[in-house]
Amino acid sequence: MADGDYRLVYASYESLPGAALTFGRVSSGIYTLKHPTITFADPEIGDQPMPGEDGVRQGRDYQRAASATLELGVDTVDAPAVRKYPPALITAPGQIIGNWSDSPLLLAQLKRTGTPESWNRDALAMLRQVWRADSLRGGPSRLGYLSRTAAGRTRRMYGRPRDFGTGSEDLTAQGYTPVVAKFTAVDDKFYDDTAKTEELWDVYQGGSPPRPGRPDWSPWPEQVSKRTAPLMVAGDLPTHTAITIYGPCTNPKVTISGLWAVQLSLTLVADEYVTINAYPWARTVTKWAANGATSSVADKLTRASPRLAKMTLVPGRLQAQLSYSPVTTLRLKGPRVKIEWRDAYAYW
Repeated sequence: MADGDYRLVYASYESLPGAALTFGRVSSGIYTLKHPTITFADPEIGDQPMPGEDGVRQGRDYQRAASATLELGVDTVDAPAVRKYPPALITAPGQIIGNWSDSPLLLAQLKRTGTPESWNRDALAMLRQVWRADSLRGGPSRLGYLSRTAAGRTRRMYGRPRDFGTGSEDLTAQGYTPVVAKFTAVDDKFYDDTAKTEELWDVYQGGSPPRPGRPDWSPWPEQVSKRTAPLMVAGDLPTHTAITIYGPCTNPKVTISGLWAVQLSLTLVADEYVTINAYPWARTVTKWAANGATSSVADKLTRASPRLAKMTLVPGRLQAQLSYSPVTTLRLKGPRVKIEWRDAYAYW
């Protein structure tokens, strides 16, 4: 993405199409008329009156969601804005709306049919379909993201497209219609477009066993482990994390120095894993079995583990540590842990 680009992305659910719409610059045919308006919801104040005396007791305040209002110009005076790529009509279930190409060959092909007005109305229909977000509206906790590139950096808001309205159609016949569209986030943070990951593991990795005609030149066995690792968390604000623990192991525990330690009271065999997803739009603890079956194991979190809402990483250099009990006394492959997060910022 280049400076000035916006990208709205969400997945397909229940055979309803997802979206991958890039817009913002003139070349897309759907461009921003001015910078977006970012609105932060008023904090939810927890103040309580002091009985029998002046003043209030200030309690726990909660910061709610943010939203972005976009003023767009749908401009098809010279070329269509709906540039399906591949150019075949999107009719199959689970397809993606909004994919487009700036290929001169495709533009030349699309210009052979239609008029600026028909192209404009097609673009309005496509943009309205993207903002309608049928696949997201059908279930709770289904989210997309709106990302923006400015000053050479790309940050995103997680949420859903919401309000949508067209302006006057006085110029639609010439190929231009203004649009106002709103995106509402689940929180007031702006996340890095690229996720960061760090891994921990404890693996007994052997060398090649001897074979006829070949000497046993490799070590057998060799212990390879990385039970501690630094986490370099940037950004302005604390950010949540998702921790995936792969078996085999018993009672795995991941400690983030000085912050918290999360532990599961269960045994994972090889090819099983658990994901502790503390992101605000997830908050799940899910186990995947070797046969692909999934189940919630939130009840396996120990009492000493923090609530998922409290599993945040603060900006700075942190230390992660893995501990566990082995499934067997044999020197076999041990557990692996993947810690994922996105740096969070107060503005994009």
